[in-house]
Amino acid sequence: MKKLAIFGGIAAVLVIFALYAISTFTSLRNDGRRQELALTAKYNSMQAGYGQFRTSFYDQIGIVREKRDAMDKILVDAVSGRYDKGSSTSVDSGKLFSAIQEAYPDLKGLDIYDKILVFIQQGREKFTQDQQQMQGMVQSYNEWRTTGSFLHPMLAGWLFPSDSLEARTGDHVARGQDALDKMSRVIVGSDTSEIFNSGEDKPLDLSEPKK
Repeated sequence: MKKLAIFGGIAAVLVIFALYAISTFTSLRNDGRRQELALTAKYNSMQAGYGQFRTSFYDQIGIVREKRDAMDKILVDAVSGRYDKGSSTSVDSGKLFSAIQEAYPDLKGLDIYDKILVFIQQGREKFTQDQQQMQGMVQSYNEWRTTGSFLHPMLAGWLFPSDSLEARTGDHVARGQDALDKMSRVIVGSDTSEIFNSGEDKPLDLSEPKK
């Protein structure tokens, strides 16, 4: 009878532990999937927003697609900080407008410079906010995966990052750890897909192609 009671106690402990493990596993899996889906959605949203910013810029000032290369370089340089005022993050309108006039003399007589300046500043601020939010989400996800008590870090490290975490750039899709590595990069600032695939925003090569 005593041995039966001991075995019964051990069995009860094992059952309780198994139920705890199952409950922890299920909760952790669901939490992780929610975070990964949120990260994926934010990454796609940030990429789409950046592309839309550049497209809307050209639509507003009326530059046709065939003549966008020079302005594309100016826009990328403005977003990446080339026209900042010294150590300030504000745009140096004089340098920016001089570059635009040199590239597009026909725009000199049009009253569009104030619109361009405001639009670029708003685009820069929005993109910076998107990147900060993305990095905050990545940090929160990594902390969730690697901290906690008892089974949590072990199970989280085993389950995540999973294939539910996706970083899509053009036709290429990174999943799991590769996707997390891509999301962890900061765009330091030509095609939008190339920017998000390389993690670096750089001006277009406008040199004449070799014949």
